[in-house]
Amino acid sequence: MSPCSSWPGIAATRCSERPVSLDEWRQGVASGEIVEVFACGTAAVVAPIGTLKGHDFVDPQPTGDLATSLREELTDIQYGRRADTHDWLVRLDA
Repeated sequence: MSPCSSWPGIAATRCSERPVSLDEWRQGVASGEIVEVFACGTAAVVAPIGTLKGHDFVDPQPTGDLATSLREELTDIQYGRRADTHDWLVRLDA
């Protein structure tokens, strides 16, 4: 499932989910085409990426409200503060 198409919080945001080379990433941030970067996964939830570091560079990354909004929506679903309209939760009975 692509978060670009299934999360109401990013429905109005231009989003793509695809492999991006390091050079493309750095050029996109420098040009302003990339306006926010974050990582997500089952264990990480949603984590903004504030700095990109390599052997010969340290690049500050753009931050915004999208990652915070997505993290809040996901953790609200996990803790029962928001309805799970995606059917992501599975009840485990001992």
